[in-house]
Amino acid sequence: MNKLPKDINDKKSARKYVKNILKSIDQDLAYKKADNLWFAISRHPKFIHAEVVMAYWSFDHELPSHDFVMDADKIKLIILPRVNDTDIEPVFYKGTSHMFPNKYGIMEPVGPRYPLLDKIELVIVPGLAFDVDGHRLGRGLGYYDRFLSKLPNAYTIGVAFEEQVYEWIPYDENDVKVDELIYF
Repeated sequence: MNKLPKDINDKKSARKYVKNILKSIDQDLAYKKADNLWFAISRHPKFIHAEVVMAYWSFDHELPSHDFVMDADKIKLIILPRVNDTDIEPVFYKGTSHMFPNKYGIMEPVGPRYPLLDKIELVIVPGLAFDVDGHRLGRGLGYYDRFLSKLPNAYTIGVAFEEQVYEWIPYDENDVKVDELIYF
């Protein structure tokens, strides 16, 4: 299991450290690991039984998700996050022609908001790092923490490369843990 260096004990330093690790992952290997991970997700009972799944559209050095989203959209109602001020709003995925970059350059869906938060059964959650207890280190703006705390019925699965999983990461009382972590 990975360990953060002993001198890293705050979120800002951990983010910088993990971003450097992610930059070093070979892209061909990243796609192979992603294929294995998405195969595992597609066979997961929570995915199989869910009707409404919230995923994410990967960017930068996140675990690639585009193929999974496009394939899953054929069998599930797929919701993607869109940033609205300081919050995530769930939006219907309507295909790549309905995706446009936000102010951070992240591709987001355009169109109507999905209004039924209590009907979202599964949320696949990206992150910079996770620990074995389900704590998540995000990009620092708290979008996912605020959003996940509003979902009464959703099961959350954090997804990552094995290089993103640590024995411990810095967290605080506002951080929302994921229910399960899957990594390759």
